[in-house]
Amino acid sequence: MKKIVLVRPPRYLWPFINESDNFLLPLGLPCIAAAIRAKLPDIEVKIIDCPPLKIGWHTLGKILERERPDMVGAGEEALYHHEAVKLFKLAKEIDPGVITIAGGHFFSWMVDYSLNSFPIDIIVRFEGEETIVNLIEAIRDKVDLSNIRGIAYKDNSQIIKTPLRSLIEDLDSLPFPAYDLMPMGKYSPLGYLWPLSATVEHSRGCVDRCSFCSLWTFWGKHIKTEIEKDELEVMPQYRTKSVERTLEEVDIVYNRYNRRYIIWADPTFNIDPKWTDKFCDGLLKRRYKNLHWWAFLRADYLLRDEKLGILDKMVRAGLIHPLIGIERDCTEDLRRIKKSAYTRELVKEVFLIFKRKYPQIFRQGTFITSLPFDTRESMLNLVKYAVEIDIDYPAFHPVAPVPGTYLYQEAKKNNLLEEDDLTKYDWSTPIMRSYAGLSRDDFAKLNLELNKRYVLYRPHWLIRGLFSPYKHKRGLYWWFFWNTLKMMFLEVKDVLLGRKKFEGATGFMRLKKPGWYNS
Repeated sequence: MKKIVLVRPPRYLWPFINESDNFLLPLGLPCIAAAIRAKLPDIEVKIIDCPPLKIGWHTLGKILERERPDMVGAGEEALYHHEAVKLFKLAKEIDPGVITIAGGHFFSWMVDYSLNSFPIDIIVRFEGEETIVNLIEAIRDKVDLSNIRGIAYKDNSQIIKTPLRSLIEDLDSLPFPAYDLMPMGKYSPLGYLWPLSATVEHSRGCVDRCSFCSLWTFWGKHIKTEIEKDELEVMPQYRTKSVERTLEEVDIVYNRYNRRYIIWADPTFNIDPKWTDKFCDGLLKRRYKNLHWWAFLRADYLLRDEKLGILDKMVRAGLIHPLIGIERDCTEDLRRIKKSAYTRELVKEVFLIFKRKYPQIFRQGTFITSLPFDTRESMLNLVKYAVEIDIDYPAFHPVAPVPGTYLYQEAKKNNLLEEDDLTKYDWSTPIMRSYAGLSRDDFAKLNLELNKRYVLYRPHWLIRGLFSPYKHKRGLYWWFFWNTLKMMFLEVKDVLLGRKKFEGATGFMRLKKPGWYNS
C-alpha cells in the first residue's frame, strides 16, 4: 500500500444558486486524509475534489490512470451516492486490483444493498478517522479484517459486519484537516451566499432526535444499525473540540488560505453557552477584518443566549446568516417529528428579537413540508406562520426521508414512498404520499403555492429587502430574486423549445447537469 486517492466525484448542480455557491469544502475528505498522514506518513494521500475544479468524468479517468492508486475512497450522502458508485466502477475498469472504500451517510447505513449491488470492497461505517487507519494497516500487513471495528465487507459472498467502533471522545486528538490537499481558493470565489468560504466544525452530534434528520443519527451512539431490517436505534451524542483548538482552525483558514466566511458544519452550533461565549471572546480579541459566519442554530438556545448576553457577542464576532430549523407552525407538529423544547411562541419570540435588535442579520429558517400527516390546510398554515414571524427567507423543504432517519423507517413500513429511487432525490421534489391521501404531485403544487404566496403576494417584503441599508442582506435579497426569475424562465424556455417535458410544479428546482460533467 503506497498511494491512496480520495475523491469527490462530478455531480449535478442545484440550479437555484450559482455554481460557485454549489460546492463548499467537503470537510470529510481532508479530515480522513489528515488522519492517514498523521499515523501512516509513508503512504501518499491525494484528494481530487472534482466539482470546484470542474473535473468531469473523462478527465477524472485520465487522472486515475496516471496516479494508479492502491486504494480509492469516497463518502457520500443518499443524494449523490450513485456518483460514488460511478467512481468505483471507473476505478475498477482502470485497475481491477484497486481497493474501493466507501464511507459517509448512505453507505454506512445501506451495507447489504451497497455490497451486493456495487463494486465496493469495504465500507467504513460512520466516524472514520480511526477506522481508516486501522483498516489500511490491516490491508498492508495482511491481517484478518474481522478484527477491525467499524467496517463491512464480503468474504466469499458472505457479508461481514464488524462491531461498531466507539465514538472519538476527544476531538482535539484529531489532526487538523489537510486543507493543503484541497483547492482552497476554488470554494465560492464568486459566491453570494458564502463568499470565499471554508467549512469548519467545532462539534459532532446533537442533543435532539428529529425524525427527519440523518446528522444526529450518524454522529450518535449506535445501538442497532440494521436499517434494512427496520432496526434503527440510536442515542443522541454531543461532543465538541476545545475553544482553543477551534480558534486555531479559524486562524488557519483565515490567515493561511484567505477565507473570509466560515460555514459551520455542526448539526447544532450553539448547544453549549459557555463554549460559545468563550469562543466569541476569542474571535473578538483577534480583531479579524470582515470575517462572517453561517451556522445551524436552535431557536430555544438562541433565546437562552440572548438572555445571557451571548447572542449579542455572536453577532459582533461575525454571525451574519443564522439558519434556524423552524420546521412547523404548531407545537403539536413539532412533537410529532420529535423536535423537543420548541414551541410556536418561542420561535416567534426569537425572530422578533432578531428583527428588532439585530436588523443586519439575514433571518433564514427552514420549514419541513410534505410530511405523512400533512393536509392542504396544515401546509398552507406554514406560510401564514412565516408571514407572522416576518422571516427574511423561508425555505420550504419537502421532506426527503433517507436511510438513517426514523422517518425513512416509517415511510418504508407504511408504504408511503412514491419514489424509492434515491438517485432521483433532490431535496426540492416531494417523494411521499400522505395518510390524508395527498400524492407527491399534490404536495409539489402545494409547495410551490407556499413560495408564491410568500414571495409574490408580499411586494412590500421584497422591496424592503431589495433596498435594505445592510449590504449583506440586500445582496442576498437581490440574489434570491434574480435566481428565482432565472430558474423559472429557463424552465419555461426549455419546454417551449421542446428540449424537455414539463417536470411538474417543482421542475425548475431539479438538479441540472453542468457543462463540464462528462468532460
